[in-house]
Amino acid sequence: MPPIFPFWFKQRQCKAEPAGVDNTLRVSGPNLGETFLGIAQGDNKKWRAFLRTSADGPETACTEPEFDNPADAWEAAFELFRTNTIV
Repeated sequence: MPPIFPFWFKQRQCKAEPAGVDNTLRVSGPNLGETFLGIAQGDNKKWRAFLRTSADGPETACTEPEFDNPADAWEAAFELFRTNTIV
């Protein structure tokens, strides 16, 4: 499921493109560098969000698999990006 970008995303002139792996985006913006956002389904069939500094690197921030649908997990992924990269 493709993400719905938050209102502030374009205001910050951020760009997102597929990172080659399902449900992972390469996100960049002015003075922000490159970050990889993604979502994944946990063993409990719920979704989680994660943030990485490289495509195959370790997760620098993540949520527990607590979201019932991918849209909510994408929302959480963008919030991780906002709080860990922008603010």
